Amino acid sequence: MNKMSQYINNNFKLSLLAISMSVLGLSATAQDPHFSQYFASPMTINPSYTGKDVADMRVAVNMRSQWWGGTSINPYSTATFSFEKRLATDRLGDDQLAIGFLGLTDGSNNGILKNNYFGTSIAYNKLVSSKTTIGLGLSMVYANRILDANQFQFQSQFGSMGFQRSIPANDFITVQKRSYLDFNAGVNLSQDLDNWGYTLGAGYFHAGRPNEGAYNNNQYAIDTRLSLQGNAWFGLGRGEHRSTFHVSTLTEFQGVNKIFTLGGVYKAKIAGDETIESLNFGVFDRFGDAVYPYVGLEAKKWILSLTYDVVTSEVSSYNSVSSIELGFVWQFSGKKYTSKPVGKIMRY
Repeated sequence: MNKMSQYINNNFKLSLLAISMSVLGLSATAQDPHFSQYFASPMTINPSYTGKDVADMRVAVNMRSQWWGGTSINPYSTATFSFEKRLATDRLGDDQLAIGFLGLTDGSNNGILKNNYFGTSIAYNKLVSSKTTIGLGLSMVYANRILDANQFQFQSQFGSMGFQRSIPANDFITVQKRSYLDFNAGVNLSQDLDNWGYTLGAGYFHAGRPNEGAYNNNQYAIDTRLSLQGNAWFGLGRGEHRSTFHVSTLTEFQGVNKIFTLGGVYKAKIAGDETIESLNFGVFDRFGDAVYPYVGLEAKKWILSLTYDVVTSEVSSYNSVSSIELGFVWQFSGKKYTSKPVGKIMRY
């Protein structure tokens, strides 16, 4: 088989794989969208992180294109936007009460399947000692799923001239649109000590077990998702301009699916620059799925970051597939906000 035939064959197989996984997304083994830069989208892994360590307001944007190098179609494209706002800072002192708003869109196979999520959350993080904080958060999400069955391509429609949608597929999907409300909760414990600190958290998603499915006679309850997070930071040296090293881990369970990620980031401080405070370098391993380097540019109030997934699962055998993700987090204050300095932009 020559290289061109091999390329076409690999593209065809990957396209079928992506389409199959879109359909599986409507089965009991469905899995929520996930990000390589999960720490840049805190509300999707733990509602109690809403507004945590934010001085006044924070905006976070994450855009992910998955398997974008392996086929002419766009198998998976995910983007999220969140806004968080601290409340009653003058009355609560060092305690943190915040609300947040989240929008997430997840598309498969050039828009065959689209899942849109719109959520709101509230979190209270209480300082129980001079260096220890515990937090609780709740969120409610409105989800809307749209399945465009007219774009489906089935094996029975494939011939010498390619896919012919005019040929009946004999698969009549009866539920192309579905909406539901969902509820989530989260807790966390954190300590900021003299030259190091840590955060431990747990989030519980789909507490309402809403129903999904593409057929009226084949509905199922979405599996709950348990998300466990842990991170620690260590100061390298002393003083305000010291560099830091961060270790981060994320473990998630949903139905038969399990994700375990472990990584580290070195934040190299830049002395004498009034704009850029540090260059951030790291590497993460999402075991059984991908290894990805991380680079970030951090200023006093914002971080711009990029990851590039090198796929290590069996999917990599279909073609040279990879995933790229861009993150941006910005913390800012309103004109009337003067009581507290800017807190952490985000925790790894």
